[in-house]
Amino acid sequence: MYSNNKRGSSISLRIYNSLSPKVWGVLAIIVTIWFLTIVLVVEDNPTIKEEVLTDIQREESIIKGKIKRGRLRAKEWLKHHLVDEDSDSLLLEEKKQHEWDLTQLEDLALRTGPGDTLIHVVFSTDCSPYQQWQSYQFFVSALRIRQPGRVTQIASGCTEEEKQSLIEWHSKHIQSLSLRFELHLTPHFSSVKDANGKATDTEYEFFNKPFGLLHWMENELGIDPETQMPWKHDTIIALLDPDQLLIRPITGYFESPNDIFRGGSSNGGENVDSNLSLFENKPTFVIRHGHPASQEYGYRDAWLKYAPVAGFDSPATKVTTTEALRSYALGPPYIATARDMYSIAVKWAAFVPEVHALFPELLAEMYAFSIATAHLKLPHQLMASLMVSDTSTSGAGDDGGGEGWQLIDDIPGDDVCSFAMNSLDTELHPLPNVLHFCHRYGVGDNDFFAKKKLPTDFFTCKSPLLAEPSLDIGSGNYKYKKPPFLDKKVEYSAVVEKREAFMICSSIGFLNEAALFYKKKHCDEDTANTKKELSLHDLPE
Repeated sequence: MYSNNKRGSSISLRIYNSLSPKVWGVLAIIVTIWFLTIVLVVEDNPTIKEEVLTDIQREESIIKGKIKRGRLRAKEWLKHHLVDEDSDSLLLEEKKQHEWDLTQLEDLALRTGPGDTLIHVVFSTDCSPYQQWQSYQFFVSALRIRQPGRVTQIASGCTEEEKQSLIEWHSKHIQSLSLRFELHLTPHFSSVKDANGKATDTEYEFFNKPFGLLHWMENELGIDPETQMPWKHDTIIALLDPDQLLIRPITGYFESPNDIFRGGSSNGGENVDSNLSLFENKPTFVIRHGHPASQEYGYRDAWLKYAPVAGFDSPATKVTTTEALRSYALGPPYIATARDMYSIAVKWAAFVPEVHALFPELLAEMYAFSIATAHLKLPHQLMASLMVSDTSTSGAGDDGGGEGWQLIDDIPGDDVCSFAMNSLDTELHPLPNVLHFCHRYGVGDNDFFAKKKLPTDFFTCKSPLLAEPSLDIGSGNYKYKKPPFLDKKVEYSAVVEKREAFMICSSIGFLNEAALFYKKKHCDEDTANTKKELSLHDLPE
């Protein structure tokens, strides 16, 4: 075929070269006369002219029809995304009920993060009312800070009744806030299985995290059957917990001077805070394939004894104590590319039942995550500034065990509660990305917060708001707490008092604002209870 084409081209070229310029001039005159003759005939013959114009109009009509159908499809999309159905015009200036509300254009702009990076924040729950209120606060906190990308609740083990109720709740109260807020339902995963693989009566609810993540990635995110990798493998996946309050957006880029890296000290001992990333020795770090990041947690190298569940020759069994501290003492937020997160999820789900069989405790799933990442040779850049939670100063380096407390410690004690209650503005004071309210916090005789004591109907019209704490807690005047229903005091330092005050004031302040946000959208003014009278300290356990 190639030689025939070449031969034909050669013949054509010879004919072209054989014709003189005069011949080419004559041919041009003939073509021009022929064209003018056709024009004159058409103009002098109305019938022919009408047929020609009809053909042209028909073609124009076909083209216009295609354009119109394209516009109709665009219009239909815009109706659901960018257009006010009543006015049929773009929503450039929407009226907001609340400062946290998004216009549809703002919501659209948040589909991606910096540099058009695809971001997906996910968190795992069961289907209980206890985790429903936590899920609501999570979504609302993401709304408040304009977290870019999609945010998905992965809810596992719902009954049919719970499933229907959760779908209706999500549609009415969550998806109305943003089209990027999603719900993914999975089967029941939390049953502990015996040696034969049969479910027992024992439950370990944290199986939901690895198995729920894996189910979501395989059934919602999408996996290429040939490569066994996610289709959009560069997407940044951040896995969090429902009791984490977002304060600063998570993007996969650590470029702020307020990002605190954790690295090794010069003598090879405990991790220390640093303004430089561990592996690259730079003041920045970007999530990419082979380079995940997570918050440092205080369980150190405790997972190493269970590493053989990955196989006695697994790379996880070769990790040294120093390497375990540097790269694998980690917890949520976990952040990785979709490709890396899927590889982790597969191994995490494979290892966690065996780890739990050997260590049937709360942290079994976290140990299994560390083993999975070590097995895959995916050392994490540990961060301090992703989270605060544990207020103690007994951790590594007396800085809260690798958490971002130095940011909070820099806030003046007299201002810490007022700032946490009413602002959480990162322009005023640098803050971590996440507040993890998983402990019990107390200052003085009555100021107290514990998530398990919050009534599950808190986000309703009838529920009162939380009683506000004393604004002077954290100032150093209350270096103790009095646990509920115990006739004793627990003394601590002024540093711990400030940290406890920050957790109490920020949790109560945000939850009250989120409750008012809910009531404004779903309650009548005369029926909405806005009294700040709910004291968690006084509620029964």
